[in-house]
Amino acid sequence: MRLGFHFRPRVLGAIALTVGLIFVLVPSARAASGKKAKVARVDITKLVWPPPPDQPRIRYIGQYNGELDLLGKKQAKGGLLERVAGVSVTPEERPRLVKPYGAAVDSKGRVYVADWAQHMVLVFDLEHKTLQFRGDKAPANLQTPIGVAVDDRDRLFVSDSKLHQITCFGPTGKVAGVFGAADLQRPAGVAVDVPLRRLYVVDVGGKRIAVFDLDSFKLLKYFGEIKDKAGDRTGALTNPNSIAIDPDGLLYITDAIVSRIVVFDTEGNFVRAWGKRGDGPGMFGRPKGIAIDSDGHVYVADSQTNRMQVFSSEGKPLVMFAGPGWGPGQFMLMGGVAIDSHNRIVAVDMTPARIQVFHYITDAEAAAAKAGLKAPPTEAADQEKAPQEAQPADSAATSGPTVQELQKELAELKAKLAAQEQKSDAVGNAKGPADNPAQEAPGSTK
Repeated sequence: MRLGFHFRPRVLGAIALTVGLIFVLVPSARAASGKKAKVARVDITKLVWPPPPDQPRIRYIGQYNGELDLLGKKQAKGGLLERVAGVSVTPEERPRLVKPYGAAVDSKGRVYVADWAQHMVLVFDLEHKTLQFRGDKAPANLQTPIGVAVDDRDRLFVSDSKLHQITCFGPTGKVAGVFGAADLQRPAGVAVDVPLRRLYVVDVGGKRIAVFDLDSFKLLKYFGEIKDKAGDRTGALTNPNSIAIDPDGLLYITDAIVSRIVVFDTEGNFVRAWGKRGDGPGMFGRPKGIAIDSDGHVYVADSQTNRMQVFSSEGKPLVMFAGPGWGPGQFMLMGGVAIDSHNRIVAVDMTPARIQVFHYITDAEAAAAKAGLKAPPTEAADQEKAPQEAQPADSAATSGPTVQELQKELAELKAKLAAQEQKSDAVGNAKGPADNPAQEAPGSTK
């Protein structure tokens, strides 16, 4: 028997009546009983992937929809300035995400989220608990912002699919340039290549990648498009949407319709591709966001299966986390994803409108934890960084100092510093944090 959606009007009426009764009677029954509906709470401190007894590589941090989440519950009724001015701002009136898509993070840890419904970019400062905006006032003109990327000078590049152009904002939010209107058909994801001073733009309308000079904003070339319909189309893009660059300079692009990841080198030469349609490991429903962590793992957000898959650079499935739902660590319609130098994974949920933040446990941290030791004294130990297969602790001997050697060096360094500080105190010349090489500022590189 063939199944279809050919219901008769009488059947539809009965279904509508039943659903209506459910929505009316269930709340009434709860009110009559005087009891509130119990909502299952999740202990987010234990929300990790993979779950125990496996060694965790991803840890859940929190979620943010708008200003109210940054201010906290105590500020829900308005702050001091609002009370002095006699103005009441309801939670619904506070700025928040409506239709987010792309995400990026700058050197200060500020999270940029493109909101195409509000024609602007929301800037979440998670540390200082503030919310700012880009493109919300003239001379900026954003119609449908989709992709965002930040360069080494904290300049923000925003793709506008409706105006088919790129807007560059300076570090303070002023418009620094607008370009690409004559070169792009429908831009989406963007990525910055600092060493080569390039900006890569996914042109969905042209089914290609456009390459611009990062400083002059001039178009350099295209690649990835179908040149010969009768020829080999292995490396040709069908419906590209997002792009990311790994530490070696390779470009990873999500191709949504054919459900795969396509890899190019910086010259636009096809390197490899992986993935196919499905819901198993290494398969995709509709891949959207893509990002790469400091260990070279590739994260792909799937807007159809609402899960995040992590791969090796060659496409080997490593870890899968998240899943469909409304709770912490769950998604209903995944969008963009970004990973910052603090090892934070920022993933966009388009419905409900929010960003969810995770912490990546690096290979070095995982190896140290497996050996029962603290993380080695690297930048990753003081910041927040996800997953490759955890390497054995003794494998470090072939590529550098072991964890034990690093711990010993750290202990010796602390002892020397302590002795120096005691000596300085004796002569009334104490050192400050800037003189202490062990206290490096977050985001510094070694």
